[in-house]
Amino acid sequence: MEETLKKLVYAGVGLAAQATEKIEETVNELVKKGKISDKEGKKIVDDFFKKSEKKKDSYETKFKAAIQEVTEKFNYVKKADYDKLAKKIAELEKQVKGTSEKKDAPKKAAKKVSKATAEAKKVVKEAING
Repeated sequence: MEETLKKLVYAGVGLAAQATEKIEETVNELVKKGKISDKEGKKIVDDFFKKSEKKKDSYETKFKAAIQEVTEKFNYVKKADYDKLAKKIAELEKQVKGTSEKKDAPKKAAKKVSKATAEAKKVVKEAING
């Protein structure tokens, strides 16, 4: 989806560049043929650029709104939200790991005690049986 949007933007930029070239070529042709003066040609090109800038801002605003709408419609997660969740998950995993290690410590100690107790019983039996 993101790739498609990038392609659309690049296509728009390419189209604007082509339109600018065509306007300049046409104005230069008219100046060469003497149908308009050089001063008039520059004014036409300047006016075109001014209008293009105004339209660009308008299209950019509309484009951003469209992207926002598509993002919300398809429930895309924003990168900032994703990063925030990933960080929280990492923190929780550390907490769970720390908790499980603390829970395992008493079990390990109990195993050591029962092993020592078993060895002590063995020694006592051997001493009694002798």
